Amino acid sequence: MEVVGAKKSSIFSLHKTAKINAIYIPKLDKIFKLYYQKEGFFDVNISHKIDKKGIHFFIKENKYVKVYSIKVKSDLYIDDLIELNKGTRFRAQLFSDTKKAIKKRLLEKGYCNYDLNTKAYIDLEKYRAYIVIKLKKGKICHFGKIDIKGSGNIDKKVIISRLKFEQGERFNIDKIKESYTALYSLEAFDQIYIKEKKENNIQKIQREYKNLSRLKSFDKIYKDFGDKRSSNIIPIDVRYKAIKNQSHSRVGVGYATDLRFHTKYHWEYKNFYGNARKLMFDVFYSSKQRSIENNFFNPAFIVLWDYHLDLQNSAGYSEERDIHDFDEKVAYDKFYLIHEGQRWVNNFGFGVENRVISNDRSYFLIYPFMKLVYDLRDSKINPTKGLYFSHEMEYGLPYSPDSTIYIKYIDELRLIYTLWGVTLSGVGRMGAIEVYQNKLPQSKKFFAGGAFSNRAYGYDRIGIVTSNDTTLSDEGGYSMANLSLEANFLIYKNLKLGIFNDNTMISSQQGIPKISNNIISSAGFGFRYMTPIGPFKIDFGFNIHKYSENAIHFQIGQSF
Repeated sequence: MEVVGAKKSSIFSLHKTAKINAIYIPKLDKIFKLYYQKEGFFDVNISHKIDKKGIHFFIKENKYVKVYSIKVKSDLYIDDLIELNKGTRFRAQLFSDTKKAIKKRLLEKGYCNYDLNTKAYIDLEKYRAYIVIKLKKGKICHFGKIDIKGSGNIDKKVIISRLKFEQGERFNIDKIKESYTALYSLEAFDQIYIKEKKENNIQKIQREYKNLSRLKSFDKIYKDFGDKRSSNIIPIDVRYKAIKNQSHSRVGVGYATDLRFHTKYHWEYKNFYGNARKLMFDVFYSSKQRSIENNFFNPAFIVLWDYHLDLQNSAGYSEERDIHDFDEKVAYDKFYLIHEGQRWVNNFGFGVENRVISNDRSYFLIYPFMKLVYDLRDSKINPTKGLYFSHEMEYGLPYSPDSTIYIKYIDELRLIYTLWGVTLSGVGRMGAIEVYQNKLPQSKKFFAGGAFSNRAYGYDRIGIVTSNDTTLSDEGGYSMANLSLEANFLIYKNLKLGIFNDNTMISSQQGIPKISNNIISSAGFGFRYMTPIGPFKIDFGFNIHKYSENAIHFQIGQSF
């Protein structure tokens, strides 16, 4: 019914009928015929009649056109992009999709001055389609001069820090897409526009700039760079409009297995005093955990040649009780510098904490820290393939005789691969602590359990593991290893079924962890509903040696 513009009735309506605008009625047969011809039925017979019950269509498809031959002459491998197959029904949409896919590959490989000729010859007497594709990829193209202009108080250095390409680099359409994503992630713009600069078409550019949509589809990006040109150098226009509605706040109430009912408040001020700075304020409250935190973010705070560093400061206070066998109050302040490249994210900084632990003393810790991330996943929100690696380290400084001197590190590796529609994922984490002077607070040690760890247990319920069944300690460990494996099967549209296995080892041994038989293993299943902000998950996990040890977890976001 969508073919002729008919609108279906609401799912709540008692009368399941579709409605159509009366002006379309005289053209219905022609509209249907064009649709069927695009689907390969060139001899289709269509008629309709109208009575009191509505419009009735009579369609006889007859013989369809088959793809008889596909001839390809190309100096770039494109065979895997051809969606039509010999002997199958000819469909115009598949022919068009093939042409788009070829252009996409050319632009991804850096070929912008290609010569592409695609033809579909239809023999209506023999019901045959002859497909001919001729391609000459041409020479490699490069990015030219980058011109940045816009409305709003944002320096060019901020824009440049998020562009994933430079003048003189080999052209790649993916770098344009990544630049859009990086710029919009600053949440400081109402509109972003990245397009090839054409000196003889300035008025058209200005007109399109005024009519920009909030987000630019990737199909439109390919179209922007798909025109034939006389040069292999592509100058780039970057245009922007700074955000007008800068202040945002939200309040939420939720339930988590570990924290029970809780409420959150978030406030942020985007483009705070210009240059895409952001000021944020968060409050969290539950019966077991309370926190208040202030964050300030300043992109491109330091720029050395082509290398930029963002600044972030996080200061706050938190309380925790009835989660471990100790209660804790923490006041903290962290300064760190961040550099985000195409695949690498590096951050390093300085932290100060005052931890007050029940049945113990207070700990004042000063430590530098760093984190390296290498991300090759195809998506950060809903990945289907790729690799992710991170390394974290912090070092307790000896500022006085009472200070705790320690080193702590955590390494994590994630692997994702999709085969035959099934997404297979694995994440491994290993961590170690060495204490050189005085005592380390319990909360700095390793615990496990929760939605991102061993799903048979609540948050941080697993301490030192002394056997392979359920013998757990309330003490945190000095070394840790965790391996989670998961398979997700598509059930219907955005709904998936997941099965998983989690394995956890926590030891009192300091230094590099040695794998032993003292491992808590769990299994389980759950459902994932995929959304634009990540999957909404519900998981049920149980200890494979003692089924009564189990937990249910609700989660929004990606574990892999």
